[in-house]
Amino acid sequence: MVIDISAALLVAFSFPMIFFFSLLFEGIDRKLHARMQKRIGPPIIQPFYDFVKLFNKERIVPMTAASGIFTTITFIAAVCSILGAAIPLITVVIQTSIIGDLILILYLLAMPSLMMMVGGSSSGNPYGAIGFSRMMTMVIAYEVPLLTSIILISLKSGFSLTCYTIILAQVEMKSCFAFTYPSMAFAAATFLLCIPAGAGVVPFDIPEAKTEVIHGPFIEYGGPYLALMKLAKSALTFALIFLASTLFFFVPALLGSPISSEVWASLGVCLLVALIVMICTVTVPRTIFARLKIGQAFKFYWLIPLVLAILSVAFFLVGM
Repeated sequence: MVIDISAALLVAFSFPMIFFFSLLFEGIDRKLHARMQKRIGPPIIQPFYDFVKLFNKERIVPMTAASGIFTTITFIAAVCSILGAAIPLITVVIQTSIIGDLILILYLLAMPSLMMMVGGSSSGNPYGAIGFSRMMTMVIAYEVPLLTSIILISLKSGFSLTCYTIILAQVEMKSCFAFTYPSMAFAAATFLLCIPAGAGVVPFDIPEAKTEVIHGPFIEYGGPYLALMKLAKSALTFALIFLASTLFFFVPALLGSPISSEVWASLGVCLLVALIVMICTVTVPRTIFARLKIGQAFKFYWLIPLVLAILSVAFFLVGM
């Protein structure tokens, strides 16, 4: 009964929770990034200040923009990214999910990038159009290996497209997929390598390179519209790292106890793993690497992650 009440509360407050965790993780990332560069850095709650500040600013739409599209896509991007992050988080707690929710998550997480491209092209600014072109190239580069890794873990868990079934498979074998099968280890590596591009951070922040295309698709956005775009990006990053912590590295399964008895503890462990994943795939790379050229990024994703994905397929076909 207590679990049912907790689950109902979680579903009711899932959007505020994702809003909170997305901006909190962004604040932690910015703080760690600064400390690695021997700077003090902003406070961890700085993203919350920025969001409130932007929402209190004037709404401005450029005269050259297609105003209806320019403004609407910001709401679509924010809602899709938050919902895409909320589904796996809710699944961990209520221990059930709708059939095929993994497909829904993938569609929802593809929408923010698409909306950002549309926003950039509808702004009427040449830099926005360049950002649109670059972002489209990056999406083509990393989506293929990322989808391959997701398909493989779906096949390995018994041809399931349901998040909870994948989690339950790890609980039943008392181990994480990435630690058990070589094919899943390669799939996990592929997914992790795709996170920086999906999150749009250095060295793969090419579409919005500040010193080259002046924020690219976001160049004409300001006020509440920019706040929603930044929220969409933060929620997308959180969704990717949380997916990695549940689909590939569900550490609570190592405890060997039913997750129903320790629901909130499992959620806490998953959030901790997600934080570690963020540090390894977002914070450290953007601290130690310089921005790549668009051609270099495309070659990277179609060589290393794609090769890892192919190796994962090969190991899967031989039953490993």
